[in-house]
Amino acid sequence: MTAPTRRTLALAGAIVAAGLSALWVGVVPDRAGTTTGLQASAIRWGHPGAWALLAALGLAVAADAPTRLRDVLAWSALACYAAFVVALLL
Repeated sequence: MTAPTRRTLALAGAIVAAGLSALWVGVVPDRAGTTTGLQASAIRWGHPGAWALLAALGLAVAADAPTRLRDVLAWSALACYAAFVVALLL
C-alpha cells in the first residue's frame, strides 16, 4: 500500500474512531449505574477510552510515528477494552 493511501485510510479511521468515542461517552451501559468504584469506572470509560486510543493510533499511523508508539497505543486500546469487558461480565 502506498504511503498516501495508508495515510488517508489512517486519517479516515481516526475520524470514525473519534466519532465512536464521542458516541460512547454519551451512551453508558445500564450496568455502570449498578456498580461502584473501579468496576463502574471501567464500564463507564473503558469503551470510549478504547475508541479514543484507536483514534490516536490512526493519527500516529497517518503521521508515520515510530512503531513503538503505535504498538503502545494499540496494546493500550486492547487493554482498555479488555478492562471494559471484564468489568461488564463481573
